[in-house]
Amino acid sequence: MKRIFRSQQAGIAALFVSVATFLSTALGLVRDKVMAHYFGASLETDFYNYGYTIPDMLQNILIMGVTSSSFIPVFAEHVAQCSREEANRMASSFLNITLCVFTAICLLVGLFMPQIVVVWLGTDFPAEEKAGVIDVTRIFLLAQIFFAVSKIFSGILQTHKHFTAYALALVVYNPSIILGMVLFHGQAGIYSAAYGALIGAALVALVNLADLMRTEYRYRWAWQWGATGIRQVYFLAIPNFLNLALLQVVILAYSRLSVDLQEGSYSSFRYALNFESFPVSLFGISFVTAIFPYLAENVGQRNFDNFNYNIQNSFRQILYLTLPAGLGMAVLSDEIIGLVLAGGQFDAEDVRMTGSILFFYALAVPLESLWYLYARAFYSLKDTWTPFWYRLAGTVINLTISYLLAFRIGPSAFSLGILVAFAIQVGFFTVGLKKRVVQFDIRQVWHTSYKLVVCAAIMMALVLALNRWLTDGPWLASYSLRMQYLMRTVLGIGLGAASYVGLTVLFRCADFSVWNRVTGRLFKK
Repeated sequence: MKRIFRSQQAGIAALFVSVATFLSTALGLVRDKVMAHYFGASLETDFYNYGYTIPDMLQNILIMGVTSSSFIPVFAEHVAQCSREEANRMASSFLNITLCVFTAICLLVGLFMPQIVVVWLGTDFPAEEKAGVIDVTRIFLLAQIFFAVSKIFSGILQTHKHFTAYALALVVYNPSIILGMVLFHGQAGIYSAAYGALIGAALVALVNLADLMRTEYRYRWAWQWGATGIRQVYFLAIPNFLNLALLQVVILAYSRLSVDLQEGSYSSFRYALNFESFPVSLFGISFVTAIFPYLAENVGQRNFDNFNYNIQNSFRQILYLTLPAGLGMAVLSDEIIGLVLAGGQFDAEDVRMTGSILFFYALAVPLESLWYLYARAFYSLKDTWTPFWYRLAGTVINLTISYLLAFRIGPSAFSLGILVAFAIQVGFFTVGLKKRVVQFDIRQVWHTSYKLVVCAAIMMALVLALNRWLTDGPWLASYSLRMQYLMRTVLGIGLGAASYVGLTVLFRCADFSVWNRVTGRLFKK
């Protein structure tokens, strides 16, 4: 247990979390494949996704909004400057107060869910589907209480630079949903996925608890409402509450718009979102999660030269990995959706609709990944208002595009709005961080970006040309549709990876620093 649950350095932590994220997102795609096979993109999957929306919104706003923005920097400051007992009491007070409030809110939402559904989805929403949304929502509300516990545990663990539980928790949740559907889809229908999610959430909390017991943290029955640290955590979290609330407003708006669009539109949007989150989680969030405690430490020590180094290094690594992943996924969006989800109840029209949504989503992959990095940079500076104002501007742009285009081009308007919004926000962040931190070298950001963008654009053109040639060529038509999807995807990925790596080496903008550091440490050991 001591060898498994221990602290890690930034490079090792980033690779460790990336591997776990890869497994988790791969399992997420398996989950989507199983759901698509048994239920397709139908009203049943729609009300499952509707039922998931509000509980996920509450957890993101009320729990993630605090732990990801303000709790880790404030707790890190207590660990560095106060006694162990004082730091433990501060963290325990935060755990007790936050969990108590969150549980009460979940109970109230579950109680008044029939009224909420009428206001949210309208009176014309079918009664049978409305009852399903209410039942699924109540199951997920209970699951989110377990997630709330695990997220707070995870914040404490990350402050102590423990990432093992964070990684392991990623790979226990989706298998529970998959197992629930495989075993009980016949008896319980779509509810089999919801009950599997509930069991998975409980397992995630247990994994985090096992790692927490190996740190210096010890739980205390403390309720220090007026303590300086507690007040600071919640005060700093207010903008991030609003920030994440804006994001959830967008999701709610999409769900409401989709009621008047083609059947299965919201499910297709959620499927595409899960595919897009694969590279974002793997190459973006995993790196940001690992580097955030170090950024907070740099700011606490007033070491802004090292702060700039960590930002630039993470920027280069994230962009190097997410550009080819996003642009390649955009070119092969139909092939990827068809290969993974097609079959059973998921027909050709579902593939086309989901692929069109994924196209714009995939182009947003590098931008969203950099958004998380920039946001954490501001959070480490204890500036939580700036990301909110940027998100507000992006939300207005996003919803305007979605409402103007949804009834013309369908649900792909949602992902187009997100793409434009992220592009504008990343530009704001780059200029804004330079104003806050003089040491932040904006010229280095530009130097890193333009070379990688050119290499990725050439790669995209090559993959697009290959895909067109394969699609129009007569020799591929003799194979089954799934085999056609497989061959176009595999050959496209192979050409894209080879050309991108070759171009970045040729133009001297390749970044293998994390891989070199990790393998060097392993061989040295």
